[in-house]
Amino acid sequence: MKYLFFFLSAFSFHVFGLHAQNSKEQNPSSSVQNLYHNTVGYKESVYTGQEYYGKLTGHAFWQTDEFVNGNIGYAGNIYPTLPLKLDLLSNELITHGSNLGVQIKIIREKIDSFSIGTVRFWYLTPEKNKMPDAFYEILYDGKYTVLCKRNKIIKEVVSQSGVEKKIEEQNTYYIKEQNNFIEVKNRQTLYDFFKSKKNQVLDYMDKENISYRKTPEDFIVLSIKYYEQISN
Repeated sequence: MKYLFFFLSAFSFHVFGLHAQNSKEQNPSSSVQNLYHNTVGYKESVYTGQEYYGKLTGHAFWQTDEFVNGNIGYAGNIYPTLPLKLDLLSNELITHGSNLGVQIKIIREKIDSFSIGTVRFWYLTPEKNKMPDAFYEILYDGKYTVLCKRNKIIKEVVSQSGVEKKIEEQNTYYIKEQNNFIEVKNRQTLYDFFKSKKNQVLDYMDKENISYRKTPEDFIVLSIKYYEQISN
């Protein structure tokens, strides 16, 4: 699979924002795409073509390697109904701006947040949030927020037929309490977070028959929801 990389300038997205504000009667997605074609064009935007990841088992993207419509907050503006997919190998948000299959790598540092379908993501950085530079899926957003940093790696497996490359997913979970982010390294992290409510939360999780060992993501989200409920 090959990518033809585009680097979108801040100017082009700024123009998108102005256009979106002044063209309320037009379809937002069509307006953005038409303005992209008219202001940026193909020749001025193409940087290079290169081999992407080669032959692999699995794919590099969040959930699917197909584009799914979503929204993006970019440099202070909101752009609705754009085709998006998230590359978890290279930590890049991808869109396309033409009918020719050209895939565009959006400038990561200008992304505030986005959604793919109904699932929301934040872009966090060490400078602003004291968090690893990455996109974080919002699993739950209440008094406390549960985030997941999904990452994919290429693992090489040596067999008699040669070296096989597989893509595997690794997940890291965080709890956001006010402006602090707590990495959930194990069950003890949750026990420490629940403090005096620990036994009450664990009893509830036992009744729900949800195990941290078997389904850590479900356990973290549901236990945080319940802890929030009994703490109010």
